Amino acid sequence: MSYNPGYYPPQGGAYPPPQNGYPPPPEQPQSYGGYHANDYYQPQQQPPPPPQETYYPPPPAQDFSSGNGGDFKGAKQYNRQPKFRDLWAAVLFLAQFALFVVMAALFIKSLPSSAFKHSGNLRYTKDFYSWPTMIMWLCVLLVSIVFSLIYLGLMQMFAGQMLVISFWFAVVSMIGTGVYYLAAKIWFAGGIMLIFGVLYALMWFSWRHRIPFSKLVLEVVCHITRRFPSTIATSVAFLVLQAAYSAFWSLAFAGSFKHMEQYQSCTTHTDRNGRQYQSCSNVKQILAWVFMVFSFYWTSSVILNVLHTTISGTFATFYFFEGSPQGYPTKHVTLSSLKRAMTNSFGSICFGSLVVAIIQTLRAIVRAIRSQGDDNLATQLLACCADCILGCIEAIVEFFNKYAYVEIAVYGKPFMQAAKDTWVLIKDRGVDALINDCLIGNVLQMGAFLCAAVVALVAWLYITITKPEYNTTGSYTAPIIIAAFILAMSMFMVLLKCIDSGAATTFVCLAEDPDAMARNNPRLFAMVRETYPQVVRGVHAMDGF
Repeated sequence: MSYNPGYYPPQGGAYPPPQNGYPPPPEQPQSYGGYHANDYYQPQQQPPPPPQETYYPPPPAQDFSSGNGGDFKGAKQYNRQPKFRDLWAAVLFLAQFALFVVMAALFIKSLPSSAFKHSGNLRYTKDFYSWPTMIMWLCVLLVSIVFSLIYLGLMQMFAGQMLVISFWFAVVSMIGTGVYYLAAKIWFAGGIMLIFGVLYALMWFSWRHRIPFSKLVLEVVCHITRRFPSTIATSVAFLVLQAAYSAFWSLAFAGSFKHMEQYQSCTTHTDRNGRQYQSCSNVKQILAWVFMVFSFYWTSSVILNVLHTTISGTFATFYFFEGSPQGYPTKHVTLSSLKRAMTNSFGSICFGSLVVAIIQTLRAIVRAIRSQGDDNLATQLLACCADCILGCIEAIVEFFNKYAYVEIAVYGKPFMQAAKDTWVLIKDRGVDALINDCLIGNVLQMGAFLCAAVVALVAWLYITITKPEYNTTGSYTAPIIIAAFILAMSMFMVLLKCIDSGAATTFVCLAEDPDAMARNNPRLFAMVRETYPQVVRGVHAMDGF
C-alpha cells in the first residue's frame, strides 16, 4: 500500500482529484465526542502541514456485497459466514448449568415453608428469606441502576473534570481511611494508608500529562454510546440478568444447608480421659458447595463476558465502517453483535471464562482453609502464599482475557488464537503504553465506590425504618450493609461496561488498523501518533507503509 506524504486539503476548500486510487474524503465533517473531523486541519487559519507529516486518506472503495469486500479491511472483521469456535466449552458450560438448576431446585425446596409468605407488614417478618427482604434488594437494584445512569451522564458532559476529581477523590479516600484507622488506634494500617495517600498525591505531577489523552478517549467512547444507545440498554438488561441469577443462586446456597444435612455422618470417639465426643463430616455437602461456587463464578463470568464481547463488536463495527463508502454491514449493529456473541463466539467466551472460574474457585478454597483458624503456622503461611499467587495469576489472566474477547468480537477467533494475538498486540505493538496512560479506570472506580456507598446507605435506612423481627438484635445489619455495598459496586461495573469495553476496543482497533482512526478520528489519531508512535508504526511497517 502506498500513500502521498504531501497530501493535504488546499486553501480553497475543494479537494484535488483522487490520488493513488483513493476517493476524496466526505465534504461534510462528522462530529465525534464534541469535536469535528476537520478539527485536525485548519487551512484557513494555519499554513499547510510540512511534508514530513503523514496524512492517511480513506481506503479505496470496494464492493463487499458478496461478503468478501475486496481489500477493505472492515470486511475482514465482519465475516458473513463465521464458524462456531470452541464448541466443546459451550457444551460443557450448558451441562454444568443444567446440573446447577437441578441441584438448586432441590435445595430451594428445603427452605422454611414460611419463606416468601406475604404478611402484609414489612415489620413483622421473622424469616430473612421473605418478601420484605426481596423488596429491599429490589430497592438496591433500582438505586444502583439510577445512580449508574446519572454517573454515565456526568461522564459524558464533564469528561475532563471527572478525571481530575477521580484522582483527588482517591487521594482523599486513602488519607481519610488512614486518619480513621489512627483514631481507632490501628496504628499499622493507619500509617500504611497515610503513606500511600501522600505518595499517590505526589504522583499527580507525573500523571497530569495523561489527562488530555484520557479525556479524548473518554469523549470518543461516550460519543459512540450516544450514537448507539442500545449499548446502554444491553448493559441494563445484562445487569438485571446477573441480579436475577445471583438471587437464585443465593436461595439455592441457603437451602443447601438444610438439604445436605441428611448426608452428614458422625462418629463417636473416646479420649484418653474416657470422655466421649463426636466428630461429624459431610463430604457430599463440601463437594456440593465447591461445585456451586465454581458454577457461580463460571456463569457470572460468562454473563459479563458476553456483554463485553457484544459491546466490543458494536464499537468495532463503528470503528471500521463509520464513514466508509459501504456503510454499516447490518442495520441493527448491537443486536447483530449480541447474536454473534451468543452463537459463534459463545464457546470461546465459555473457554476464557472457565480458566478464570477455576482460579477463582481455587482461591475460594484457599480462603476457606485460612478462615478455619488453624493454629498450624506452616498451614496458614502456605495458604496465604497460595492465595497471593493465585490472586496475581487471576489478575494477569483477566487482563489478557479482556483484550482477547475484543479479538474474538472483531475477528471471530477461537480463544487460544485470540489470547496469542493479544500477547503480540500488547508486547510488540506498544498497546500497553496506551493502557497504562489511560485514566478512565480511575473514573469508573470512583463511581463504583460512590454508588456502593449510596446503596449501602439506602439498605441501612430500609432495615432501620422497617425494623424486621429477624433483626431485633441487630445481627443482620452489618452483613446486609456489606452485601449491599459489594452488590452495588459489581452492578455499577456491569452497567458501565459500555465505557470500559469501548476503551479496550478502541485500543485494539487502533493497533490493528490505524487507518480507520486516521479517517474517522484524526484528532485522537494525531495525539496517538505523536505520543505513542510505536503503536502506529508497528502496524504500518507490517502493511508496507
